[in-house]
Amino acid sequence: LKARRRMLGNVIFIGQLYKHQMLTEKIMHKCIVEQLKNIENPEPESVECLCKLLTTIGGQIDQPKSKKMIDEYFRRLEQL
Repeated sequence: LKARRRMLGNVIFIGQLYKHQMLTEKIMHKCIVEQLKNIENPEPESVECLCKLLTTIGGQIDQPKSKKMIDEYFRRLEQL
């Protein structure tokens, strides 16, 4: 439980760094892709981290220039 809370805290921290423009959009897309890597047998922790990351940065990363990537992320999420 403690490790889970720490993991989610780190994800929120990364999201906040992005929101304060201390991490680039490219880095955030790499983080999202890394969490979506194993569609056949996803780890529950990866799915939870991805959901937390997307709720943290979703409003900022969901821009017209990223629409294709965001749509692909959600297609993959639906497959889980």
